[in-house]
Amino acid sequence: MSEGLRQKAREVVMFGLVGVAASVTHFIVAILLIELFSVSIAVANVVAFVSALPVSYFGHALLTFSARLYGREADTTKQSAARFVALAVTGFVINQTSVVYFAAHLGYPHRIVLVLTIIGVAVFLFLASKFWAFRGDGPSR
Repeated sequence: MSEGLRQKAREVVMFGLVGVAASVTHFIVAILLIELFSVSIAVANVVAFVSALPVSYFGHALLTFSARLYGREADTTKQSAARFVALAVTGFVINQTSVVYFAAHLGYPHRIVLVLTIIGVAVFLFLASKFWAFRGDGPSR
């Protein structure tokens, strides 16, 4: 396997691992709030998103899209943080709209809606993070 292909494979694996950690955080917080505290799915989803955001940003900044690979001055920069938050909020708007529409309005099971929505948003976030949020000004692979 070539070095470039090996790097791409590592990146996808790391994105997946960080994404799973953030998604599990999101899912567990949402389920606990809904099932143990009777919080509405809309509110629970907001709290779960905020809880998972630091897991996602720091995991991707330090592991998936590290500074040495993406031409940034440091693993965490104001630019990458601002771009990531913008993407995360966009992803969350998609997530929240989907969850509220399919679970609260159409009555589909909240567990299934949460899982499918989290996966769909993750694909969007990988592409946007790789090609925009964590892209620095220097050389990149």
